[in-house]
Amino acid sequence: MEAPSILNDPFAPLRQRFLARCATQLAELRAARQRGPSVGSNDTLIPTAHSLAGAAGTFGFAEISARASALETLLIEQADDGPSHAALDALITEIERTLK
Repeated sequence: MEAPSILNDPFAPLRQRFLARCATQLAELRAARQRGPSVGSNDTLIPTAHSLAGAAGTFGFAEISARASALETLLIEQADDGPSHAALDALITEIERTLK
């Protein structure tokens, strides 16, 4: 699903700030992925995933929100690294797709 058009949108400046923040958080997510091997050992990922899930949903980026929420749940539940890595990869891919 594409984000709402920003033409004549009073939330456009906020949406643009969210996208800029996504770029910063994307770098953080990539760094966490590179650190491996245990995604769940990085406590900074939970608040990042939580923040992305809420803000993305608010600004109409449903896919980012869903993927961030899935990652957050896996991290909180301390799931095995395989599903957590897959969820992190899916979130990274979705943010990259959205920012293109």
